[in-house]
Amino acid sequence: MPEGRSLEYVPADHPYMLEAKKAREECAGDPLFPNGAILVRDGQVMVRAGNGYNQGSQTVHVCPRVVQECPSGTGYDLCPLHDHDGHAEAMLMKVATEQGINVHGADVYMYGHWWCCEPCWTKMIEVGVARVFVTDDAHERFSRDRVYAETFKSSLRSVYVSGALTNLPADKVQTHKAYYEGIARVCQSMGIQAYVPHLHTDPEQHPQVSVREVFDYDTEKIAAMDAIVADVTYPSLGTGGELMIAYHAKKPLVLLSERGVPVSRFALGNPAVVYHLEYEDYFEALRRLPNILRQL
Repeated sequence: MPEGRSLEYVPADHPYMLEAKKAREECAGDPLFPNGAILVRDGQVMVRAGNGYNQGSQTVHVCPRVVQECPSGTGYDLCPLHDHDGHAEAMLMKVATEQGINVHGADVYMYGHWWCCEPCWTKMIEVGVARVFVTDDAHERFSRDRVYAETFKSSLRSVYVSGALTNLPADKVQTHKAYYEGIARVCQSMGIQAYVPHLHTDPEQHPQVSVREVFDYDTEKIAAMDAIVADVTYPSLGTGGELMIAYHAKKPLVLLSERGVPVSRFALGNPAVVYHLEYEDYFEALRRLPNILRQL
């Protein structure tokens, strides 16, 4: 806490705190730990903003720190969304400056956290913010466990599992099929329905299914699913096509690949990709996958 400064406290149902709560709901671009803030001067709400660079509540973001299970206070370099410049207080000052609003003597009300970091304090002190308010139960209301209980859970109901099969090395076919089925089991353990193509249209197990039927059936399935999880370790025409179908269907894509294996820049550049996980082995991929899916 800067010298001569302290946080002020008001109930969560205080009128200005309710406005800060609304800013959190509408402005925060960090879906995992959203934070909203407002600037009040002369009894009027002058500016509102949210953390995650004020991008809004519809932002899809998978935090690498959570995926990699970084201990508290570490790994911030992995996630640009959490840079100090994107905090709610910093965004509040930025928006006020852009709008030519005099901040000197104004108060800040923040809903979503229990403290302000040093860079944010510095920005607010420099422009003359008078007081900073949080809720009187902020330490409990916005503890990590409590916030994550609300935000760190998947809204997905169904996932399409994609990956190479046709041109896999012969000794990799069965292990990859088992791996894809493992992805499905991870999804199912989270209450997410999973569709694994080879269980329904494998040419050896289902020779009666024509190639056109495979195309039509898988295309319909991708369109019906909430998201696609695709392993892109091995190049595959089928997987590449499925990635493009997912893009046109506006489905979020999670890419998985073995660490050190080059992946096509075209696949990585697909705008539908929300996260690319590089894993050491299948066990790591399956262990970390829930940390991704819970953020979607």
